[in-house]
Amino acid sequence: MDLITGNAFEADTQGTGWFIGFSDWSRHGPGELLHVPQDQPVQGLCVKWFDHPAGHESGLGKPLSEGRTVSILTSAGSRFRIDFSTDPDFPAALTRSVLLQRPGDYAAWGAGLHHRWAALERSTVITLRWNPA
Repeated sequence: MDLITGNAFEADTQGTGWFIGFSDWSRHGPGELLHVPQDQPVQGLCVKWFDHPAGHESGLGKPLSEGRTVSILTSAGSRFRIDFSTDPDFPAALTRSVLLQRPGDYAAWGAGLHHRWAALERSTVITLRWNPA
């Protein structure tokens, strides 16, 4: 499963704060999902900012992920769960759940995953999506 999690505040950015992009500071975890080589163009950049009320859920039926995506929790006192699976029915044996609960917690994933989410408490999340060219 092409998925990494972490916290932006704890990422080793050598004091720069840049944890997504072309710098060496963005080389986190397997697959380097947050690293985009400087000479590699990016296509289809999308940015979503959403304030999810408690109980807001995506349900099933979301399309299969393409490119790369990262969702970052920005609000304190929040809990936001994202489930990932290689199967659209989310069987327990093939599903990994990630709980974002501190500002800066993130999940980054690559192509070929199904995902669904639920705001367990009111949560503000910024999501970036892009396709390496």
